[in-house]
Amino acid sequence: MRRILAALIFMLIGAGGMYAAFEFHVIQSKEGWLFIPKSEAGLHDTYSDIRKWQASAWKNHPKLAKSLIDNGKGNLIIQSASNGFFDGLFQTPEKKRSAEKKESSIKRL
Repeated sequence: MRRILAALIFMLIGAGGMYAAFEFHVIQSKEGWLFIPKSEAGLHDTYSDIRKWQASAWKNHPKLAKSLIDNGKGNLIIQSASNGFFDGLFQTPEKKRSAEKKESSIKRL
């Protein structure tokens, strides 16, 4: 009897997990973990870590983008799409110093 009860409990947990996978996006962003309802049921983009995504990555995930916009989290698309856009535009003093060190070591050779 115990085994039957344990099997039923694990089946219920599995069924709940599958329902959640079909109905929600689990997103890890700079804001933290988000559970966003999907605009269309399915297993597409069930889990996405968008912290390091660039603009080109969003072209491959239009359903995820639509779900974020529909649920008022469109700002996450803009934040992650701007990753890498400003890299190299502004140099911090540490980077500038290390670049100067490399130039001076090259001149010595």
